[in-house]
Amino acid sequence: MEVWQTLRKNAESGARQLVSEFGDRLFAAAAVLCRDDHLAEDLVFRTFDQAVKKIRQYQPTGDFYNWLYTILLNFWRMDIRKRKLDIVYMGATEDLPSTTYEMAPEPIVRTSDEDVRQALNELPTQTRDVVVLKYFKDLPVEEISRLLDIPEGTVKSRLFNARKVLYAALSKGKIQSSLKGGTK
Repeated sequence: MEVWQTLRKNAESGARQLVSEFGDRLFAAAAVLCRDDHLAEDLVFRTFDQAVKKIRQYQPTGDFYNWLYTILLNFWRMDIRKRKLDIVYMGATEDLPSTTYEMAPEPIVRTSDEDVRQALNELPTQTRDVVVLKYFKDLPVEEISRLLDIPEGTVKSRLFNARKVLYAALSKGKIQSSLKGGTK
């Protein structure tokens, strides 16, 4: 029986199954967003609580994890708005296979993880969300569109613009460091 079905029949046993099946995965996503384990735990707890309360609203046409992730993302955005915090994706680059970035026909730019984090932090919130979902969560454009409730064309446009901005920022860092006598 699927988690959502168990939740609808028995909230207590469904909640246990929910935590055991999705707890680690949601915590990892929250930790990337929050950068703080305590905030991530709180975010996951609120996500599970909301999922249990709103399980009747879940439509089994989509992926259940994506429904949970949307709840988590919405809570995180509310927290950001409430606290007026700068969104920082520290640690997000740990998922990258390497720190070499290439955009043809330009030469390869080698950067440190810190450079990438700083460049990501300078992106507008909406653009960062799309970049993190695409490149750090490996979601397809269609899924990002559905999660963020924006057209696929908007997702593609934000990704295109983000790549240009990130490449320019990372290239600028390379030029500046070479002017100082170092290389990145």
